[in-house]
Amino acid sequence: MPELSGKHALLQMFQAEGVEYIFGNPGTSESPILHTLESFPELRYILVAQEGVAMGMADAYARSSGIPAFVNLHIETGLANGISLLQNARDGGTPMVITAGNKDSRELAHGRTNLSEMVQQFTKWSAEINHPAQIPYAVRRAFKEAKTPPTGPTFLSFSADSLDGQAEVEIIASGQNRFEIGPDPLAIEEAAKLLASSASPILLVGDRLASASGSKAAIRLAEHIGARVYSPFYAEMSFPTCHPQYLGMIRLGYRETLPLLSQSDVVVVVGKILSFFYMFSNPNLRYFDVKSRLIHVDSDPQELGRSQPTEVSILAHPRVALEQLYYSVRKKMSKSAFRVPSENTLIGFVTTSYPLPHTGATDRWCSNRPAKSA
Repeated sequence: MPELSGKHALLQMFQAEGVEYIFGNPGTSESPILHTLESFPELRYILVAQEGVAMGMADAYARSSGIPAFVNLHIETGLANGISLLQNARDGGTPMVITAGNKDSRELAHGRTNLSEMVQQFTKWSAEINHPAQIPYAVRRAFKEAKTPPTGPTFLSFSADSLDGQAEVEIIASGQNRFEIGPDPLAIEEAAKLLASSASPILLVGDRLASASGSKAAIRLAEHIGARVYSPFYAEMSFPTCHPQYLGMIRLGYRETLPLLSQSDVVVVVGKILSFFYMFSNPNLRYFDVKSRLIHVDSDPQELGRSQPTEVSILAHPRVALEQLYYSVRKKMSKSAFRVPSENTLIGFVTTSYPLPHTGATDRWCSNRPAKSA
């Protein structure tokens, strides 16, 4: 294995991982990285004046490209400025790798912040790197964790001596793996039975569906079962806002939504449950009628059934799960059972024309159709 300085190993790992852009606002602790960048002209550093801007740009880049974004911030002061948008990236499942330079590890007695602990609760994985030999392994894992479902941000802190020191290292990328994991057939069967016999289903869609390119599958399922569709919370649109079955955003846990939700006998939630079920001040911790059956689809086992009583939990890639659920429901429903929501269920619908980049769907729902209002 070649012997390299930590900073050269770091930038070679960026090359191996396919990094094109570094979004950041560096300081003195990141100077080893900046000096070494002169030898890597293919890596473009996007310099911004405030850390929140770097985080926002990286979030947008990762969501639009599907490639993990890379962010470089400055020690605890700059890192703290990026935490608000780091939390947003965590909630939305944005694949992102954030780094910050730290003091020399030998300055422990002088006072040294553990940057990894600062952001641990907002990341999938975080680590402090104190030796150059650790850099390739840590970078490889950071990218692997960021792009493995459930996707999300990771963080690495590099001490000054880990960047300036030398060690024998092996530059190997994390690899291009596919994680479209299928659901348990029994869970699909149970969920399909509920939906096939449902009289008033509701579909709640959010970020994990959009990032999984599952919007078409959601449209097909919603149209077949005649479901009302809402978006409780999202950073990306998962359903065409001009579709006649899409009724807009809904605030779960608030009094005005209880009459709407109490009409549903089966609710299908797709995505991270904390992104859906949140409240600032409300004593009602249960958001659905006690007679409503909840089906929850997500790629994160920790989110399934986390806060709401759940009849069927489906752990799988959201698009794959919805596709299989559609075919299973279709087998159980005759053509005469195909349901379309009545006019009464569409009260309050207003057409819009927001773009939907992930579905590739046409605007057939929006063309030559007047808007409805309450």
